[in-house]
Amino acid sequence: MLLALGLASGALAQAPLSLFNGTSLLGWNNQGPWSASGGALTTSGSGNRRLLTAVPFGDFNLEFEYTETGSPGAQFRMWTTKEGTGGLTVDLDFSGSKNGVGGIQSLGRSSLATISGGWHRVQVEASHGRVTVRVDGQPAGSTSTDLGARAGYLGFEANGEGQFTVRSPRLRPLNLNSTFNGTDLGGWKSVPRPADAKGGFGHSAAKVFSFGAAGGDVKPHDAKWTVKGGAIHGESGPGGLENGTPLEDGVIQIAAAVHGDLKPDNLTALSVRNPSGQFGTGYRVGIGPYAGTVQPLNKGGMGKASTPVDETVAFGGRVIETWINGNISSVLTDPRPESGSAQSGARTQGGTVMLVLPNSGPSVDVSRVNLIALGKPYGAQPRSPAPQPVPTTAAIPTVPPVANSGDSAAADALKRAADDQARKEADDQRKKDQVASLMTQALGSSDPAEQKDLYQQVMRLDPANPNAMAGFKEAQGKLQEKANADAQAAKGEQAQKSNEDQTNMALVKAQSAFLGGHLSDASNSLSIAERLSPGNPVVRELRSRINAATAQRSRLIMLGSGAGIVSLLAAISLWWRRRRLQRFPVLEVTSGIDAGRSYRIEKDQTRVGAVPQDGGQKNDIVVRDVEHAISRFHCEIVRRNGQLYVQDLNSSNGTRVDGERLKPGSAALLRRGTRIELAGTVELRFGYDKGTKKA
Repeated sequence: MLLALGLASGALAQAPLSLFNGTSLLGWNNQGPWSASGGALTTSGSGNRRLLTAVPFGDFNLEFEYTETGSPGAQFRMWTTKEGTGGLTVDLDFSGSKNGVGGIQSLGRSSLATISGGWHRVQVEASHGRVTVRVDGQPAGSTSTDLGARAGYLGFEANGEGQFTVRSPRLRPLNLNSTFNGTDLGGWKSVPRPADAKGGFGHSAAKVFSFGAAGGDVKPHDAKWTVKGGAIHGESGPGGLENGTPLEDGVIQIAAAVHGDLKPDNLTALSVRNPSGQFGTGYRVGIGPYAGTVQPLNKGGMGKASTPVDETVAFGGRVIETWINGNISSVLTDPRPESGSAQSGARTQGGTVMLVLPNSGPSVDVSRVNLIALGKPYGAQPRSPAPQPVPTTAAIPTVPPVANSGDSAAADALKRAADDQARKEADDQRKKDQVASLMTQALGSSDPAEQKDLYQQVMRLDPANPNAMAGFKEAQGKLQEKANADAQAAKGEQAQKSNEDQTNMALVKAQSAFLGGHLSDASNSLSIAERLSPGNPVVRELRSRINAATAQRSRLIMLGSGAGIVSLLAAISLWWRRRRLQRFPVLEVTSGIDAGRSYRIEKDQTRVGAVPQDGGQKNDIVVRDVEHAISRFHCEIVRRNGQLYVQDLNSSNGTRVDGERLKPGSAALLRRGTRIELAGTVELRFGYDKGTKKA
């Protein structure tokens, strides 16, 4: 019988949500005093004591058990503000309640005036504007009033003197909308991970002249999204898949499985409140084995199984709460200043939802994504029902008068007309309430697309509504302005990209000419880059080198005769050759067990790790650490075009170069003094040794 009403009214297959973990007030806003003890929520004393959920809900089916001693003025509150004002109130006192046990204040009295002591079970269902209350399975309070789409915080309150105890509160969100039909990706669109701003043509030249600081991905990357076996399947990341349903506060239920490379850094997630068209800049809520993680608010745990995980995410304001298989997983509050991106600050503005694949390691299968946006404002007061006629005390005659057939037909006609009029008035009132609710949501929304949709719904109900027409035009204008601004920004980005490409091309030509000794050609090519990007540090560095080389050449010409020049050049050549022959690249251990030990880099590929050999693979440099955090084959030093680079071999605990974490598969240029940190336990420093003794 658990939540039978919820199942009957189209609830989802996921388990009901446990609102209480049995040991703490996690997930509750205690405006108490309330406490968690003995597997129950309890308050005692006198005065107002309120306990509200940390996040809001819309339509729901809630079941809980309660008992009381004294006259605590026990109540269930629903759809209130975060502070506990407004909304609906259900009376629960065993006796003396104004509306009876289970009666809804201002909407309907209960048929139960009193109930006996002990524990009692209460069910409250709110669905499509109708609220029904059952006490121990018996209908107690209900209203047929069309309340419209409502949402807010739920909780318990005591206003009298005595003890009020609640246990096993379980809730099932109702009337969520499915975003996936199981057959195609209608309503979803692929969003690429954007290219690194530092990428582009001339990437290698930029890396050389910025000592490895430049670089990045050359172009955006799309993941591959398909439908397989009735589920959304994503692979070959990075990339995102966006559903355009706007959400500011809402509830999402998702069933997902993640396969492949399961690592903390490979967070496969659902990005909520995500700015439309942007790659994962909302809150990244982990799915599958990553469920319970919300980047950047916590790191969370990570399961090992790749089987589907049912997860519910509810968010309101700055609070995000998650459930895994119906049990509370995390409750997080974002205290940071407001920002347009959740990755840099608190984002309370509405946005879309997006499935996010972080890289090419994992793949994901999502069989269900159901959601509902919660309309505002919270705490709206219900419309009081029309007063019921007071029954008369006049005596009823024992024998009713006999009516002829003509009178009966006339009476039936009058009754039908009255019924038709009543239905028309009820429909008109329902339509007015819907219009009022939609207008309230539109006025409370900051998203022009959502406002436009809400005003369109109002105009379908009331085509002559002037406020809706004006609001629709204003929202449409805002959307057009945004589209124009986006187009202008895209045009500017394209121009900037073209400018950067030309700069990089000029840099490559200048570098080639400079290395070939053609200083005049190098200077001419660099002039183009200076004109396009006058503040570019790479351009300034190359200019200083060309100027220095030009000055050096002038001094050589002025030294004197040809013999002196030949002697000088021979001396310089000899000095340079000796210097080149005597400079040996080395790695010195600066911290760790082997501190002070150095290793010469003599090969084009030098592997570094914790073991000498494993199978057919060998390490050229074996580095020990107390914590055994260094991977067997951790990183390698490779020689490319006369330069040495370090790259991570997909180690478990990572490699940092001068404090920056090195992505697996990418390489960082080594220069004198570069610090290489292995797994946070051992530090190596790169340099050159002019000696002849080998390590």
